Amino acid sequence: MTQEQSKATRRTRWVWGTLVMAVIVIIFLLPYLWMVASSFKSQTDIFADVTPLSWRTFLPINATLENFAILFGERGIGRALANSFIIALIQVGGAMVTCTLAAYALTRIPFRGRGVVFALILVTFMLPTEALVVPLYSVASSLSLEDTLLVVALPWVANVFGLFLLRQHFEEIPIALDEAARLDGAGHARIFWSVILPNVKTAIATLGLIVFLFSWNAFLWPLVIIQSPENQPIQVAIAQSVAPGELPNWGLNFAGAVVATIPLIILFLFLQRYFVKGLATSGLK
Repeated sequence: MTQEQSKATRRTRWVWGTLVMAVIVIIFLLPYLWMVASSFKSQTDIFADVTPLSWRTFLPINATLENFAILFGERGIGRALANSFIIALIQVGGAMVTCTLAAYALTRIPFRGRGVVFALILVTFMLPTEALVVPLYSVASSLSLEDTLLVVALPWVANVFGLFLLRQHFEEIPIALDEAARLDGAGHARIFWSVILPNVKTAIATLGLIVFLFSWNAFLWPLVIIQSPENQPIQVAIAQSVAPGELPNWGLNFAGAVVATIPLIILFLFLQRYFVKGLATSGLK
């Protein structure tokens, strides 16, 4: 094969690869574009533009902000957003503390049965959330924590996936750094704070993003434990925006979904490089 033929082959592969990626992006992007466009439409326009499928389906011709005005004015979606942010911050902060300390103990402090302890912790990751709701509710009730923002985040502060992720990164840090620090008189606290944590900043940022996404999208546990409308997070508030016996207002639902996804999109745009790098260097497939 000549050099020109090789260049032509690479160019053809690049073109086909670009086309395939473009098709995949369009397939995943169109439903979101339809949701965003429908959030600016009235109920009548949504059904009128759905069939037949055309460019009007994805563009709000008679755009209106009525759905968003109802959400923030009558439904109090702003308070639900604030609740979700508070819950997510509690969960992210707690997960960072517990997971970093646990990962340090499982990788830097030798003790008998360390591998068995880690295996038992991983087994709990297989338990479905549905199986934990009843015992968690019983514990929360006995502590008089039901219907509070704290109890929504507290059960998930000990994040098994976060421990696994950080343990992978902690094991990649050479033990020689610990030994050098001990020669200078450093103890476990100093080694943890000054040696280990600066070398796993990417992994911690990845953990924070994953926990935030998990917390923000949580639905079942907040639905069970929260009874007061003023304490509802965004996902529960959107789901309960339709009163019993009423037909759903799809424009209102789409507007709520758009409002709920905007913080996630902004967060991912700022932290995506940490997310990709953290997973790529952790050995996860």
